[in-house]
Amino acid sequence: MLMCVSCFGAPALLAQEDAQPADEAPLGDAENDSVREPQAGPNAEARKPWLITPTLSADPKLGANVGALIAYVKRLDANSTPSMLGLSVSYSDTDSSTGALFGQLYWGQDTRRMTLLLASAEVNNEYDDFLNQGTAVETQDSVQSFAARYMQQFRKGGWFAGVQGVSTNYAVGADDSLQGVIDQIGLSGFDATGLGLILQHDTMDNQRDPGAGHLFTLHNIAYRKTFGGESSFDVGLLDLSWYHSLGKAWSTRTARAPVIAVQMTARVTDNAPPSGFSSVTLPSYTRGNYLSQHYSHLLIDGRFPITKKFGLVAFGGVGCQFGVDILNRDVSCNDALFPAFGAGVSYMLKEEASLLIRLEFAKGKSDNEAVYLRFGHSF
Repeated sequence: MLMCVSCFGAPALLAQEDAQPADEAPLGDAENDSVREPQAGPNAEARKPWLITPTLSADPKLGANVGALIAYVKRLDANSTPSMLGLSVSYSDTDSSTGALFGQLYWGQDTRRMTLLLASAEVNNEYDDFLNQGTAVETQDSVQSFAARYMQQFRKGGWFAGVQGVSTNYAVGADDSLQGVIDQIGLSGFDATGLGLILQHDTMDNQRDPGAGHLFTLHNIAYRKTFGGESSFDVGLLDLSWYHSLGKAWSTRTARAPVIAVQMTARVTDNAPPSGFSSVTLPSYTRGNYLSQHYSHLLIDGRFPITKKFGLVAFGGVGCQFGVDILNRDVSCNDALFPAFGAGVSYMLKEEASLLIRLEFAKGKSDNEAVYLRFGHSF
């Protein structure tokens, strides 16, 4: 939650190379007040705007985690991507619980975008390989976080600029035998508030299930004591996602063509406390288990629709740590590589809003592996 305020499991919005200014956007009407099912005939019923889906994950940190997501989906004007307000809750067999209120708002013919997140978690972690030391460890984390982002198109062709803010209170606890070690390496958490700027270029042909174009995002978060936090440090993030359609659909039961998606991302820090270091974020790896000053990865994701609703997915990638790790050891891409691969199935929940879920198995190095039932593509 601290590293990114736009990570709700979906990329940003549909590109608008020829979008009109917001003050020229037509007003929404009754036909666009809620997302509608494609009409099959004069008596076809409008699809209800509510979305409910289960979520699932199983990994070394949270154990088996089950939950649900409920969201309200609605167009704010006729030519904008459907907006979404939702609630996500989960509970795990380690007696951990998480809850989040979130929003993705798009208006002005997709020239204005806002993302909101309010989250809280009480997490009892079970690390099978804590800090890559081969030690099984249990910790208790408490997290409260608020994040907001606003962007506006400043130039035709999908150029956006904006601001973002994050406030996080993160505490880590453990039993007496381990607490001293956690305090010594600086992993006891922090209270931090930061503001940042965003530059984005978006040529994607679809917001949540793109088949062509790219999304380039460069942004930062400057955490400062003057904003009310305990620490002052900087985080810089770069993300480039590229999408390529393989042409014709592979099945007569769907009009959607297979897509290859490629993501290159990097997160760098300056003067960050260990709890603010960059985590390996590839599938199968537990967030927070592998921390270093800086991190980057390359991930390739294949999306293969089979029917109107169902599809297959497969992915593979490699991550790299560099700088120093949480134990103050120098690390580089020569000795800190993290491969990952996996496969699964997808199911389209709302085709007109490109909302889907993915059930997938992911495998990393050593015993890092996980099963996910996730809402939306990861990028």
